[in-house]
Amino acid sequence: MATMSKPNRKPQDGNDFFSIINRREVREVIYQIIIVVVLAAFFWMIVTNTIYNLQKQNIASGFGFWDQIAGFDISQTLIEYTARSSYGRAFWAGLLNTVIVSAIGIVLATIVGFTMGMARLSSNWLIARIGTVYVEIARNVPLLLQLLVWYFAVLKPLPEVFKRDAAGEFMMVDGKRVSGSIEIVNGVLLNNRGLYVPRPEWQDGSLMVLWALLAGIAVSIFISIWSRRRQRATGKRFPVFLTSLVLIFLLPI
Repeated sequence: MATMSKPNRKPQDGNDFFSIINRREVREVIYQIIIVVVLAAFFWMIVTNTIYNLQKQNIASGFGFWDQIAGFDISQTLIEYTARSSYGRAFWAGLLNTVIVSAIGIVLATIVGFTMGMARLSSNWLIARIGTVYVEIARNVPLLLQLLVWYFAVLKPLPEVFKRDAAGEFMMVDGKRVSGSIEIVNGVLLNNRGLYVPRPEWQDGSLMVLWALLAGIAVSIFISIWSRRRQRATGKRFPVFLTSLVLIFLLPI
C-alpha cells in the first residue's frame, strides 16, 4: 500500500531564533549575563562616584602613605619601631601585636572556659556556684556591655600616667613630669593605660637562669615519674607539687 510523504518544509529563520530563546537553558544563561552586566555597571558607578568625590574633597587615596613617617609611638612592639618609622612599619607592628594578643587570648580563654565548665559540674557546692555565676555573667551579658564596664568602672577611675594640676597642665619637678601611676611594688606600675611590669633584659649570666629553669622542669618530671612508681610499690605518697614548685621557681631565682 502506497503512502504519501509530507514535503520537508524548511523552518523560517525567525522561528529558529524564538525556538532557541524559548529553551530553558538558554534563558538561564541570558538572565545570568544580564545580572552580571547590571552588577558590574553598579559597582563601576560606585567606584567612579567615590573617586570623583575623593578628588573633589582633595582626599588622597591609595597606598602612597605607606612609606611616609608615622609620627606616633607604639608602646609595645615585637619588631623595632620608633616614631620616625613608616606607616607600613606601624601596620606590621600592630598586626604582630594583634596576632600575639589573639593567641594569648585564645589559650587563656580555653583554659578559663574549661576550668569554669568543670567547676560548674563539680559536686562541691561553693565551686559549682562560682562556676555558675561566672558562666551566667559571661554568657548572658553582651560583650560590648562588659567592655564598657571594664573601661568606665575599672580603667577610667585609675590615675593618669602623669599628674596634672588644676589647669590641666602636667606637673613638673626638676624639668620632669611627675608620675601619677600607682606603684604596686618596685617597678610594677598601674594606671589608666594598663599594668606595666619590668622587661627582662638578658645580659652576662642570664643564660644560667634559663638552664636552671630547664633543669628544674626536667628534674620535676623525673620526680613525678619516680613518685608514681614509688606509690604503686609502697603506697606512700611524695609531695611532688611542692617539690616541683621549688625546683621550677626557686632554683632559677
